[in-house]
Amino acid sequence: MMDDNALMTKVQQGEIDRLAILFERHHVSLFHYFIRTGNNRAASEDLVQETFVKVLAYRSSFSGNALFKSWLFGIARNTKADYYRKNKRLNEHENIDQADIKNDHNLSQEHEASWQTNMFEKALTSLEPEQREIVILSRYHNLNYEEIASMQNCNINTLKSRMRKSMVDLKYAFDRLTRDKL
Repeated sequence: MMDDNALMTKVQQGEIDRLAILFERHHVSLFHYFIRTGNNRAASEDLVQETFVKVLAYRSSFSGNALFKSWLFGIARNTKADYYRKNKRLNEHENIDQADIKNDHNLSQEHEASWQTNMFEKALTSLEPEQREIVILSRYHNLNYEEIASMQNCNINTLKSRMRKSMVDLKYAFDRLTRDKL
């Protein structure tokens, strides 16, 4: 099985059909990135498509020095920014859809897990967009700090400081929400 960087190199060389493999590997994580950064389902689906259109359009700019995934999320981030500039509806967000929790716990435990997930998602959405993006890229999409710092045009120490503040704010928001609901 060919890795992402090798596939992208093939796309650059004119084997456009290889982009379908990259799409299959990454469209779900991109969709979740867009949902978690405050977009509704329809907008997230559109943003995924637009991101891959840009991957094709800007394929010559892929150098292979970084991981394809970090390059892809850089394009996704810019696509999201373009979308917000065009639509100027930053405050019109739908609630984040919750995944069904399928497990062997009894109904009470399932309800508790669902409630905690809901509270965590609410706490995450209460963060400033930049903070939320750092947490999502790092924790959900496993991008390292160097990759995220590069995307945000800051040095790694600045990013680490932002991440620490984001995590403190996230914990505070989660604690406040769970304390209010008890």
